[in-house]
Amino acid sequence: MGRKKDQFWKHVEKLNGRFKCEFCNNEFPGGASRIKSHLAGVKGHDIAICKNVPRDVQEEAYLAIGGPSKKLKISSTSSDAKDSKTSSTSMSKTTKGKAVTQSNEERSGEIVLNVVVVDGLVDKLRSFAAEHMNINSTQGFREELIKLLLSLTEIQVVLHDAEKRLVSNESVTIWLPKLRDVAYDIDDMLYEVRTSFSLSNTNKENIIKTINQSLDRIKNGFGLGSMDLIPNISLDREIDSFLNDLVDVGRGCDVSNIVRLLTSASNQQISILPIVGMPGIGKTTLTKIVYNHARIRKHFDVLAWVRVTKSFNVERILSEILKSLGGGHLIWSKYGNTTVQELQNRLWSKKYLLVLDDVWNEDHDEWDTLRSHLSEVTSNTGNNIIVTTHSDKVAKLMGTLDLYYLEKLSKDECWSIFEKIAFANERIPRTPDLEAIGREIAKKCGGLPLAARVLGGTTYFKDDKSEWLSIQDNKLWDLLDDDNNGVFPILKLGFDYLPTSLKQCFAYCAIFPKDYNMEKDELIQHWMAEGFLEPFRESCAVMEDIGNMYFNILLANTFFQDARKDTYGNIISCKMNDLMYDFALSISKFEIQILEGGSMNDINHVRRLVVRSDGKAVPEIPILEDGFTKLHTLVSEDADFGNMLSNFKCLRVLKLFGNIITELPDSIGQLIHLRLLYVADTNIIALPKSLTKLYNLQTLRIKNCNLLKELPKDLSNLINLRHIYIDHKFINGTPKDIGQLISLQTLPFFTVNPDAGCSLEELGHLNQLSRELDIYNLEHVRDNVEAKSANLAKNAKIYKLGFHWGVDVYRAWNGYNNDEEVLEGLQPHQNLKSLTIEGYKGKKFPSWMLTGRDARDGLSLFDNLIEITLITCNKCEEVPTLGHLPRLKVLEINEMDNVRCIGTKFYSDGNNRNALFPTLRRLKLSSMINLVKWKNAKELTTATCEVFPCLEELIIEGCAKLTSAPCHFPSLKKLEIRGICSKAFENISNKLTTLTSLVIRSIDWAKILYVSSNVENTGMPKLEAYLRGVTRILEDIKVEDLYLNGWAKLNSLPDQFQRFTALKDLSISNFDGMEALPEWLGKLSSLQKLSLLRCQKLMYLPTAQAMRRLTYLRICSCPILEARCAEGSDTAERYNIAHIPTIIIGFIDTYNRFH
Repeated sequence: MGRKKDQFWKHVEKLNGRFKCEFCNNEFPGGASRIKSHLAGVKGHDIAICKNVPRDVQEEAYLAIGGPSKKLKISSTSSDAKDSKTSSTSMSKTTKGKAVTQSNEERSGEIVLNVVVVDGLVDKLRSFAAEHMNINSTQGFREELIKLLLSLTEIQVVLHDAEKRLVSNESVTIWLPKLRDVAYDIDDMLYEVRTSFSLSNTNKENIIKTINQSLDRIKNGFGLGSMDLIPNISLDREIDSFLNDLVDVGRGCDVSNIVRLLTSASNQQISILPIVGMPGIGKTTLTKIVYNHARIRKHFDVLAWVRVTKSFNVERILSEILKSLGGGHLIWSKYGNTTVQELQNRLWSKKYLLVLDDVWNEDHDEWDTLRSHLSEVTSNTGNNIIVTTHSDKVAKLMGTLDLYYLEKLSKDECWSIFEKIAFANERIPRTPDLEAIGREIAKKCGGLPLAARVLGGTTYFKDDKSEWLSIQDNKLWDLLDDDNNGVFPILKLGFDYLPTSLKQCFAYCAIFPKDYNMEKDELIQHWMAEGFLEPFRESCAVMEDIGNMYFNILLANTFFQDARKDTYGNIISCKMNDLMYDFALSISKFEIQILEGGSMNDINHVRRLVVRSDGKAVPEIPILEDGFTKLHTLVSEDADFGNMLSNFKCLRVLKLFGNIITELPDSIGQLIHLRLLYVADTNIIALPKSLTKLYNLQTLRIKNCNLLKELPKDLSNLINLRHIYIDHKFINGTPKDIGQLISLQTLPFFTVNPDAGCSLEELGHLNQLSRELDIYNLEHVRDNVEAKSANLAKNAKIYKLGFHWGVDVYRAWNGYNNDEEVLEGLQPHQNLKSLTIEGYKGKKFPSWMLTGRDARDGLSLFDNLIEITLITCNKCEEVPTLGHLPRLKVLEINEMDNVRCIGTKFYSDGNNRNALFPTLRRLKLSSMINLVKWKNAKELTTATCEVFPCLEELIIEGCAKLTSAPCHFPSLKKLEIRGICSKAFENISNKLTTLTSLVIRSIDWAKILYVSSNVENTGMPKLEAYLRGVTRILEDIKVEDLYLNGWAKLNSLPDQFQRFTALKDLSISNFDGMEALPEWLGKLSSLQKLSLLRCQKLMYLPTAQAMRRLTYLRICSCPILEARCAEGSDTAERYNIAHIPTIIIGFIDTYNRFH
């Protein structure tokens, strides 16, 4: 046998001609190479790899089969740990003594992955062949190309046959990894031929010939079968996105029952309702309906939602609850710094509803710990927790109420979901035949709403009867009868009918963590970098538009969910249902690996790698002799690769996260295939010059790299760059000649600097720009001609624009000002949704902004505007007419020093309308130091015309001279007043009946009191009038939270406030003249929380009887009172607060951001 042979054979036992491994008990046919490969953990052989082999044996076996001994070692935040652990999504965990075999599920997943890869390549190859089968190609090249296409098509048939039958013989499964390797080689070859300028026809022919030889060997290994290919979906037509959310079908009674249970009176501090049901039945969806129900929102003071999943970590859950409540920080005080304490601050006097979604935990102790903490954070009764779970055991462990079992939907309810989605496509005729088939499909959904939604989305894109029938008669339905398969067969069925390119896009999403909020644009840019968004034949579609269409299809098919929109109605992110994520992972786990510390021995077939430093070990990756030629995506979290990045020469996507990274190496310029570079949360201070050699780079994302001050000067070399994401506040300027990047679509800002080659003419060349753009230093624009050269009026894809002027000492000294003509020339496209103008020194706004309606079509020039912000337009004497804009929701006007009156022109240009500011939700007037009058619109209104009919939030601050204001705010909910006179406040508050939140600070009488210390002689009439107005408002609307700020000279709390019996939370700050709180505080019968902030002379509290209802007391920056209430002090104050459960005393320092 020889020494090395004996060395490895001693680990196996011979049994009936086969061999059994001593480490994993797996049996396989003999042979030295098989034994060494098994022990080395190398794939690609007809045996399973050993997962339990000792490290030293594994390394010796790895060297014996020719593997390199060198390891790639990566820096991490903790490099001296001894223990290491590898977590890989491509390896299933085993325990010693169990056989390691490939399950049917794993085999099926690997077949599906190969189908997706090969199908995608066939489509690409056909397109490639059409481009290169011309007279400039050699005869040999054309012959090899045709052979390659035919070979792949033959293999494609075999794979579809294996996938359709859900079986696979040994010859198929043995060759699958090798086929995938060759497929990736083909993909790289296509990319190289397309992007290389120096590759000769002979070299191209030789490359394809080598690949064909590899395919010949694979074809000989396959048992070729025959079948009809799955019907393909033509994407040559425009597909409208369909985002119908049918969440409540068949659940009306369930919603009513659960809402009734949750809102019933209860003496329990916490009641826990478990909602139980099988995966896919709609537990989370139902809970979301309940969570957003109007009765629930009214009954509970606070609502929070936490996704728990399999990892039940008490501290994480508490932190997630805090985040759900909007808490991004912890409070520092002498009593410590804990999440529980901050939850107490937020929840103590409130009634809350908490949702713990998707709970798997069966550990009684863990649950008891969490429940104990949740009991500590509140003094109220009637709090509720909803737990969603598929497990009866979990439900019984956690619940205090009876388990609520979610039943399956009826056949009619499944049909209702299916038909509303499938026939929403107007292109699909609702014929009796399609309806009959659709009803049969709905019956087969087994009462699972997820199944009905997925298949409704699948048929939404199909208008042929045969396609519907193929879904109805698919063999996958047989697997649904087996409860062990769950809903996976339905997901597989919906997946099968996706086009190949969409299958790749969906499977790729497994690279993100479970429950990850996927940003839509970033996801599309990942797909684009991986080559999934190739334009269709004879199509001029932009890749981003194709990606957007793919995203919408996956969303409509319920492969994505929880879509979130921005202010302008654009979808910006989504998530994947847990079942969908698990399904995506089952498909892609053979090419995605996640390394958390430790080392990884098998990387030959890895296409996408995520490296995370676990803080315990230094990640290690073996260096392959031919480099990492298969690796296309690398995501690194808190691991610094340094110059070792140059080993990954075929990378398309590189994401680097973590403050351990202080610089990017020059060797990054060697990653010539890189298309997406994402650097976030690092301490880099500069980008290497070699970055400008990445000629194929499409997307550059820089986020939270606060030390970075500039971009490389020669960024214009990156001729394929399409998207730049970086924050303006950290970057000094725009790189010169950026106008040469004619493919650029995303540019967050442009800084005008003619001396550095950054004039507005550069923007004029970027006619593909979209989304958001801020233009800075407009004071350097020469004239109207240069402004027009930016060509903004023709750019229909920019929906958010900001125009910013800075301070120019030369202009100010010479009195030169061309702002009016510049802004006139910057007219945007009428599709604009958001406009910001800052630092403008013109006396009037441009004609394009003042134009009311176009006489030709009766439309306003900017009917699409949703948001307008005007900042420091100091020379303008009046605000523009804006009341006619039909979609305007947010309006902010700040620091317009010359405006003395907001007149009727603000509302209308004189034309009759049904409403003025018909959709405005938020209005803010700030630092209008000379504003005296704000007129109402009485003379412009009629019986049918309303003013501010939808306004919910009004903020007025820093308008000290304002003496009059309108009173027509029929829907106002939130009012914030800072620094205005009491008369204006009386006008505004005269008819308020819908207010739920009021913040008042620094009214004019406070300034009068500051002039004289004699309160009796100065200012009291105004104060009394003001308090009468406030008292009436608070009594009418029964405000529960009140914040009083800015009354520095009052020596007592005004008696009028004792009438506010509905108050639950009272905060008093900056009452520097007040020494004692009144005894009538006890008349506030609902008061539970009291906060005293920055009251310098305050020293006395009321009696314990007056504070008997308080459950929370906070005293900060009140030095005298703090000393009297401190632990160990022998004072009446210390005695009077002894009964209060939660007390926070001491200065609160800067909040720490909590991630």
